[in-house]
Amino acid sequence: MKMAQRNRRVVKTPEEILKNVFLGHSEALTRGSENGKRYLVNFLENFNSIPNAVKFFIYDLLVEDAYQIKDLVLCRQAVERAGEFLAEAQAENKQDLAEYLPALRFIERGISITVESGEFETALAFCDRAMAMDLGKVYVAKKASIEKML
Repeated sequence: MKMAQRNRRVVKTPEEILKNVFLGHSEALTRGSENGKRYLVNFLENFNSIPNAVKFFIYDLLVEDAYQIKDLVLCRQAVERAGEFLAEAQAENKQDLAEYLPALRFIERGISITVESGEFETALAFCDRAMAMDLGKVYVAKKASIEKML
């Protein structure tokens, strides 16, 4: 008699999960930002045990998709969530994050939506965060521009 074999769950590394996210999102985006958003939201809802460092990338991608389809409520939520998980990405996915930084969206979109809603102090905090991450002199100029609005 054979013993019944249990189906083993395939456990993926954070790097494999992240690669799958980028690939799936890229494919979904070929059909527009709404589909990219839907892919990311479904990924977050349907997969348990997503490492927090990977969640940063998912939320950062979601920021842009939500912004493009003018879902500013979701965009703001994704900005906040990306910010919450950034430290984990910095600690656990240094190389992936370094490669991703030129495409980083949550800070830029965070500045945009907070300036548009008159939250200038929050926008300045995003600028400070960008400068602390050494994301470029453009954020020094953005900060100076926002300070003039105060």
